[in-house]
Amino acid sequence: MYERTDKAVAIINDRLIELFSDLKSVMTFDRLNIMQAVNDTYAEADEIIRKVFLALARHVYADKVNDDRGRKIDEEWLDFVLTAYDPVSKYVYVNEFDRKRARLIEAAISSTAKTQEIDRALKALSFMARVYAVIVTDKAHLQALEDNRVKKVRWVAELDEKTCTVCHKRDGKIYFLEDLPPKPHPNCRCWYKEVRKQA
Repeated sequence: MYERTDKAVAIINDRLIELFSDLKSVMTFDRLNIMQAVNDTYAEADEIIRKVFLALARHVYADKVNDDRGRKIDEEWLDFVLTAYDPVSKYVYVNEFDRKRARLIEAAISSTAKTQEIDRALKALSFMARVYAVIVTDKAHLQALEDNRVKKVRWVAELDEKTCTVCHKRDGKIYFLEDLPPKPHPNCRCWYKEVRKQA
């Protein structure tokens, strides 16, 4: 279920590493230039992340829809996902993205360890992108199920040594799509399988 998600995360991480490496080269400049460089880096990162998220969501959706009657995944759909509160991450993506940008500006201006601050910011943004890649995947999958008029789904847990107790308990349980509980933690690899009507 999450192979494409992992590929999308790898693409995002590669690009973020490049961007943040370039950012390190301007940390000897004055405050105004540092602020502008951080703002430019985050603007480019936002563009990259959104582009990859949109492509990911479209692939996930297209794999699941039965025909073309369903709602299409577009930039407006993605904006809705990224501007809504998410109970798994416990924040709004766009707000947290902006907070991370502001934190790096403060740290880059005031810290004597600017390179470490940039590395810390890169790690935080990469983690957030990973969490939201899973969320975008799940939302696109759920949108496809909804557009296919699926009423019930079975919770399918990835059962291994990392599976949490909540996911273990939910494995195999059937939920109405509108009553599906949120995932219990970030990066949860559980997914939902359509429950077809019995003959």
